[in-house]
Amino acid sequence: HPIKFIGKRVKIKFGHKVKFGNNLFLGDNVCLIALSKNGIKGGNNVTIRRGTTIDCTGVYTNIGEGLVIGNNVGISDNCYIQVRGKVVIGDDVIFGPNTCIFSENHNFHNKNILIRKQGVVRKGVVIENNVWIGAGVIILDGVRIGQGSVISAGSVVNKNVNNNTIVGGVPAK
Repeated sequence: HPIKFIGKRVKIKFGHKVKFGNNLFLGDNVCLIALSKNGIKGGNNVTIRRGTTIDCTGVYTNIGEGLVIGNNVGISDNCYIQVRGKVVIGDDVIFGPNTCIFSENHNFHNKNILIRKQGVVRKGVVIENNVWIGAGVIILDGVRIGQGSVISAGSVVNKNVNNNTIVGGVPAK
């Protein structure tokens, strides 16, 4: 039987678009907003710790693509995952606290048009298997983090990371 632990004050919006396998842990004050084309799909043994928000929709006229979370994934406290472009998290991935993922960028090239009216680009984010993401990392749209990689705490990842690579800094190198 699947074990599901749901903490206090957990909010799940559009719950019909949320599916997880066995052994789900949602800590206190977790917020899942699953309104998106493909919802939130998670594997077995997924932990989402206290205060984390996964938000699949910014505006209802342009909903996000969806989120896929693999098996044996640990998302630590107070993370924020913005799902506008598709976000894929592989198996055996661990996130330090206060990590943020952004899967959308605003266009801003025409100074004669308001930025909010110039549209967006959604390339998405892919984090492959067996990745450790340190505390306070920011991962930007269009990034693929290769399997076996380590992202040092406090880094801003704005470019792809090769397999089995350790990167750190702002921007991460």
